[in-house]
Amino acid sequence: MNIQAAVSRGKSLELSLETVQLEEPREDEILVRVLASGICHTDLKVCLEGIRVPRPVVLGHEGSGIVERTGAKVTKVAPGDHVVMTFDYCGTCPSCLEGAVTYCYAAHPRNFGGTRTDGSSPISREGETIYGNFFGQSSFASFAICHERNAVKVRKDLPLELLGPLGCGIQTGAGAVINSLKV
Repeated sequence: MNIQAAVSRGKSLELSLETVQLEEPREDEILVRVLASGICHTDLKVCLEGIRVPRPVVLGHEGSGIVERTGAKVTKVAPGDHVVMTFDYCGTCPSCLEGAVTYCYAAHPRNFGGTRTDGSSPISREGETIYGNFFGQSSFASFAICHERNAVKVRKDLPLELLGPLGCGIQTGAGAVINSLKV
């Protein structure tokens, strides 16, 4: 499907708004119509310094929106559900199994690699690979593909335009207060 996405093509804060193609969700993926996405310091750092992430890429990792379609193996959410998207993790490594998903052994490739675990990207433009799957979502776009692991269902009466930062900034701050300060 054709979508609009803000594409980072170089070491700059300039993003180009482009029409790109987004694949259909695979059996374990979710298609989300993105209604809002926060801009995090990590997005800015990647834009300016080009660290860790291949180019061209669709960034964004504080997305919120409405589930449009799900793959056959997805059971946690359904079309019409409101979700906040957060970082991706494997769910099977020792850290994940202990409930410490922020220390997932596969965190770097799943969040900064720009591809799915099989090396493919769900985004392209006229045959050119556009790296997607940034933090398991690439939410600087009108639609995003995410995973059941990193989609958090929220109540439909909550304002999605305000919930995007829950996926990174707010949970990072809360984690620091709860886990480090033990408040």
